[in-house]
Amino acid sequence: MKKNFKLFLAAAIFGSVALTSCSKDNEESNDEELITTVALSFTPVGGGTTNTFQFRDVDGPGGNPPVIDEIVLSPGMAYNMSVRVLNESVTPTEDITIEINNESTSHRFYHLPSAASGIVVDNLNTDGNGITLGVTGRVTTGVASTGTYRVVLRHYGATPPDKVEADPVDSPKSSSDIDITFSARVE
Repeated sequence: MKKNFKLFLAAAIFGSVALTSCSKDNEESNDEELITTVALSFTPVGGGTTNTFQFRDVDGPGGNPPVIDEIVLSPGMAYNMSVRVLNESVTPTEDITIEINNESTSHRFYHLPSAASGIVVDNLNTDGNGITLGVTGRVTTGVASTGTYRVVLRHYGATPPDKVEADPVDSPKSSSDIDITFSARVE
């Protein structure tokens, strides 16, 4: 029991996330949006059942700890992957992914599976300038393995945004809106 609690606590801390999204461009409103849910969906290439894995922290920071699903994929498969970002603290639920797509030159998702995970990410979609956006892509799996899958959403605040393909995940030109590490298993 103690071991399970320690694993859960470590996953909650390791899977921490910045729960605010970037400011809106509207001069009348500089409100930051609350990000309560990040969903990664994987659909087998050629068809099949879509599996969705989520980070959820509906009560926001400071309340209950987030719930983070473990990503479990089949070995030797190719998947179409997509990311959805939501604020479920309001009714109706706000789909923040729409803003990310509309402001694509100011955003970038980094998909960082650990080498041990047996997961490879490629074919990420791009913004209007041909720079990685990463809302959709392809994921392939190798043999059975266990590791992590980190998802980071970076926001480029400069006007115009100065995002380039070579920017590392920790680029000083951008800041993190989301930084989540899921446990990942290929079995």
